[in-house]
Amino acid sequence: MTKSPLVRVILSFLLGAIAVLSYSPFDIWPLAYVSFIGLLLLIQQKSIKKTALIAFAWGFGYFLSGVHWVYVSINQYGDLPTLVAVIILSLLVAYLALYPMIFAIMLRLLNNVCPAYSLKQFVILAPLVWQITEYLRSTLLNGFAWLQFGYSQLDSPLAGLFPIVGISGVNLIFAICCGFFAYLLHQFTLHGWQSSKNKLPIYSAICTILVIFAASFWFKFINWTQTDLSRQTNVTLVQGNIAQSLRWSSEQLNKTLDTYSQLTQQNIKDSDIIIWPEATITDFERNQQPYLMALDQYARQNDTSVAVGIIDLKKQIDDYQIYNTLIVLGDLVPYQYPTQNRYSKHHLVPFGEYIPLQSLLSPIAKMLNIPMSSMSAGPAIQKPLIMKGFKFSTVICYEVILSDLLWHNFTPDTDFLLTVSNDAWFGNSIGPWQHLQMARTRALEFGRTLLRSTNNGITAIITPKGTIAKQLPQFQTTTLSITLNPNIGLTPYARWGNYPYYALLVIFVIIIFVRRKNIK
Repeated sequence: MTKSPLVRVILSFLLGAIAVLSYSPFDIWPLAYVSFIGLLLLIQQKSIKKTALIAFAWGFGYFLSGVHWVYVSINQYGDLPTLVAVIILSLLVAYLALYPMIFAIMLRLLNNVCPAYSLKQFVILAPLVWQITEYLRSTLLNGFAWLQFGYSQLDSPLAGLFPIVGISGVNLIFAICCGFFAYLLHQFTLHGWQSSKNKLPIYSAICTILVIFAASFWFKFINWTQTDLSRQTNVTLVQGNIAQSLRWSSEQLNKTLDTYSQLTQQNIKDSDIIIWPEATITDFERNQQPYLMALDQYARQNDTSVAVGIIDLKKQIDDYQIYNTLIVLGDLVPYQYPTQNRYSKHHLVPFGEYIPLQSLLSPIAKMLNIPMSSMSAGPAIQKPLIMKGFKFSTVICYEVILSDLLWHNFTPDTDFLLTVSNDAWFGNSIGPWQHLQMARTRALEFGRTLLRSTNNGITAIITPKGTIAKQLPQFQTTTLSITLNPNIGLTPYARWGNYPYYALLVIFVIIIFVRRKNIK
C-alpha cells in the first residue's frame, strides 16, 4: 500500500465508488469484495485522524455513487435549483459516510483487543463492528438501510444463505469472507506464500472460505418451500405510468382514474386479482367514495379482487391523521368506508412522508415542496390482505427493504408477498433497479412468490428463488398478467428470523474478549 496520505484518500474514495457496480443493474458482485477489502487494508496501523479521513472518503465515494439518484427527486421533482440540490445531496452523502468512519475509528480504538492485521481483527472484530454501525445507519433518525453489502451477493455463491440467515446474516458472512481475504492478501504481500513461518492460519483461512462458499452454493439447490398445485390464481399488475410531475395535480387526477379504470376493464374478465401501485389515487379515500363504490361493484360482478393504493384521511376530534394505504375492493361484502381489509404503511420515509425533528427541519421540507409529507405511521403488525381466499403479507415501497418488518407481518399460511411502489421519484436512474434487487431478496428469504406493482416500473413477479419470472419495461402504460400457485412451508429464516444471527453476534463478542495466543 502506498504511504502518501492524499493517494490513500483518493484510492479509498475510488474503492468506495466502485462498489455501486456490484448492485443492480450492473450486478458485478465480486467488486463488493474488492471495495470492502480495500477499506479494511487501507485503515490498518494509521492514526485515528488518518483512519477517520480514509474511511470517510471511502464512505463518501460509496454513497455518492450508490444513492446519487436522490438528486433526481430533489432537483426535478422538488423543483430546487441545481446548486441547492447538489448541496442537499452532498449533506446526505456526508452524513451516511460518517458510519464507515465510525466503524474505522472503533476498529482502531480496539487495537489493544485485536491487533492490526490479525486474523482475529479481520474475521471477528471487523464484521461485528461493521454490523453495529450498519444497524445504527438503519435505525437512527428512522434509518436509511439502503446499500447493505449483502444485497450485492444475491447472484453470488452466498445467495444460498438468504433463506437461512436473511439479509443481516449474509451481511455478516460477507464481512467475514472479506476479512479472510484481507488477511490472506496481507500475508501474501508481507511474506509471500512460501516464506511465511506459520502456515496454519493461512490454510485455515483458505479452507474456511471454501467451506462457506461451497455450503452456500449447495444450499441454493434446497427447496425450502413447495408449490401448492391444488390452488391457483390469475393475477394482473397494472402499471399506469403517470409522470411524477403530474401525479399530484388536481387536473391529472381524473385522467389517472380513467387510465387505471380502462386497464382494469381490459383485464378483469381473465383476472382473479388485480393490483394497482402505491398511491394510485392521489386523493383522500373519503373524497372518492362514489368512484370506489362503483369500482367495488364492478369488481364483485366479475368475481375479482382489486387492490388500490390510496391516501386515507382519518379525522380525530381536534386533529387528523393521513395514511399511505392499500385497500381491497371486490370482497363479498360491499365496500363501505372504513373497511378492515387494508394495509397502512408503517415505516415512513423522512421528508417524503414525514418531517423528522419537525421544529428544526420543516423549512427544508417546505423548500422541497413534497406532497403528503405529514403522514402518520400505520401499526407495526397488521393482518395479511386477503384476496380471493389468498393471503398476502404486504409492504409499501421503502418497507420492502426492511426484512425484519416483513418477518413480523409474515404468517405461516401466507400465500404470497406483495409490495406496491412509486419509483417515479427517481426517474431513469439506478434507484428503481436497486429497489427491485431488494424485493428479490425478500422473496428468497421467505420462499414465497413476490408481486411488485409500480407506477412506472419496475413492475415484476419474483419467484421464491429470488429470480424474476416476468417483468414490465419501465415507462410504459401496460399490464402484467400471470397464473400463480402459492407456496407452502417455511424457510429457516421465515421460521426463526434473526435469532440465529443474534446468537452469532453474541458468540463473536465472547470470542473477542477471549485472548488466544495462536490467533495472530
